[in-house]
Amino acid sequence: VVPYKIMIDDEKLTCTEFISGSRKEIIYYKDIDELSGGIFSGKLKGLMKIRDGKSKLYIGFFDRIKGVKELQTIILSKVKKEVYEKVVESVGLRKTKN
Repeated sequence: VVPYKIMIDDEKLTCTEFISGSRKEIIYYKDIDELSGGIFSGKLKGLMKIRDGKSKLYIGFFDRIKGVKELQTIILSKVKKEVYEKVVESVGLRKTKN
């Protein structure tokens, strides 16, 4: 599901203006259990997906939307540590211990 509009605040993403109608979906950062695709998977471009583990809802957005870098930064800074670490590991930024 790809919304045309994503608004952010300190606790949630509010997604509106979907192709399928004028519904509104709210995803709280604390409920995000998976980030994948695009920069979240170590690629420079592509569809990024956010999974709300509570409602099992996926929201996608593309790297070409206005403000995408800020959106990515805020999402990564607000999700649970485990989700953040999984992204860091998948893009190869984790240092290996000797």
